[in-house]
Amino acid sequence: MKETWQVIFSGVGGQGLMLAGKLLGDAATGYEGKYAVMTSAYGVESRGTFAKSDCLISSSEIDYPEVLKPDVVIALAAVAYKKYAPLLAKGTVLLYDDSIEPLPSYAEQICLPLAKIAKEAGNPLGINLVSLGVLVQQTGIVQELSVINAIKDEFAGREKQIMLNLQSFQAGIRAKQI
Repeated sequence: MKETWQVIFSGVGGQGLMLAGKLLGDAATGYEGKYAVMTSAYGVESRGTFAKSDCLISSSEIDYPEVLKPDVVIALAAVAYKKYAPLLAKGTVLLYDDSIEPLPSYAEQICLPLAKIAKEAGNPLGINLVSLGVLVQQTGIVQELSVINAIKDEFAGREKQIMLNLQSFQAGIRAKQI
């Protein structure tokens, strides 16, 4: 198993990128005894401008809190995809929604209908949780059960939110690469 993972969740404000990074970090630290750190950056407006969440997970202490060489970049909006696709090195995985027009990249590109999967799962706003499910299924970065527990913790007392977010996450786990 890989010792350290560097993941970027990117898109626009309002897509739940910070939540996805937080849940991934909580799953790693709270249920697997790993170290994790999450940082975020976003435009001055709260919704609709570029935003990202860097999440590092390691079996040892983390020295620097931001992604320097991503293993995985998840792009949920064209602005994010266009920012990262030309810059990524061979060996990086770039997961993006099928609504985005692909560009040449050295990264291994995985195009899935993430928004459609979220909608079919009954949670049109759950694209972040779908992408988190795909990430877990494709990489084994953390255990599926760890994320399920992190979702239950995050939304404790809000059963409808737990149900919707679990449905989206598990739809991502089941998603098949096209």
